[in-house]
Amino acid sequence: MWRDARVLLLLTAGAMVLLVLMAYTFSLDIEAVPTAVLDYDGSRQSRAYLDALANDRFFDIRFQLEHIDQIQRYVEDGRVKVAIVVPVDFSANLARGEEVAVQVIVDGSYPNTASQAVGHITALSQNFTLGLWQEALAQNGLDVRTRVRYNPDLKTIHGIVPGLMSIVLALPALSAALALAREKETGSIEGLMVTPLTRLELLVGKLTPYVLLGLFDVLSFTLIGTVGFGVPLRGGLPNLLLFSSVFLAANLGIGLLVATLVNSQQAALTITFLVFTAPPWILSGLFFPVESMPRWLQYVAFAIPATHFVTIARGIFLKGIGVETLWASGMILLVFGLVFNVLAVSRIRMKLATDEHTTFRPESGCRRSGALCDVLANMASFSKGNSPVNP
Repeated sequence: MWRDARVLLLLTAGAMVLLVLMAYTFSLDIEAVPTAVLDYDGSRQSRAYLDALANDRFFDIRFQLEHIDQIQRYVEDGRVKVAIVVPVDFSANLARGEEVAVQVIVDGSYPNTASQAVGHITALSQNFTLGLWQEALAQNGLDVRTRVRYNPDLKTIHGIVPGLMSIVLALPALSAALALAREKETGSIEGLMVTPLTRLELLVGKLTPYVLLGLFDVLSFTLIGTVGFGVPLRGGLPNLLLFSSVFLAANLGIGLLVATLVNSQQAALTITFLVFTAPPWILSGLFFPVESMPRWLQYVAFAIPATHFVTIARGIFLKGIGVETLWASGMILLVFGLVFNVLAVSRIRMKLATDEHTTFRPESGCRRSGALCDVLANMASFSKGNSPVNP
């Protein structure tokens, strides 16, 4: 792997580019939506209401309209995506405690923007009304205050970037699976049979390069997230590296196990790609809370390492918690890593053992598998000055 510059480039620079692209693509935060307003009331309260909308990053109030017929033209030609009409009796109805109807016109050709615009206006309108109530109720001692912990601005990207690390960190496992499948195809893995390596030594030798590359990716992702996207890192970097190592080991175990079950690189690529993309995207809690899923699907999500790493990454980045709180998720990842890696090494040994030939070749004294036995037989024949032995 270290000698293949293309693989190194894919696992380092390629992983960073993938994280940035996915963060921008899947971030649900929309800002500076072109907006026009038409204020028929012109009162102090109507201006305060529109100022509340203007102070929200979602709306970019570019036009102060004077006639209702301007809205149709501005929306049709794409100059605005949202238009807000404040009625003439806005402040009077508020003073009487009556319902006020504010008209909102949204360009529905952009469904996501339209739905978020309606949600933002609804929330801001409720907050504006609540503020009026609080002013009246404050005289009687009632003061209602809300506080959002860990992500006060409710920026989606702050939750997306740490979660996306669980997806991008699958690249080292995918590369390891392809490397093992290639060794099986070429027969080079049979050379392991003539080495005195123990299972632990074999496992460490296979995993170490990919774990180191994965940790380099973690450091790069942390730099990109904190500097490029403004995601706070409130927990310790050592905690993040520790849990990332365990998560990488679990992913690598899955990748190696898949490679032992197939006979070609194409099959290994297909299966590992499906394993490391679809389930983590849907079931890890990256976009939808696991608790809101059906009970049986929660059990499936629990069996996916990415589910636990999403919880860990968000906890370290946003909540500033460490081992004392996240140890249970870390232990689950550790168990996954041990089980999958032991199964993978056992499968390698079992496969090589079942592939051995029992016929004795006197040229080399070999009872190893076919390809390796031929190599040793030819070496023995050359040492005796004979012609190479045909398989």
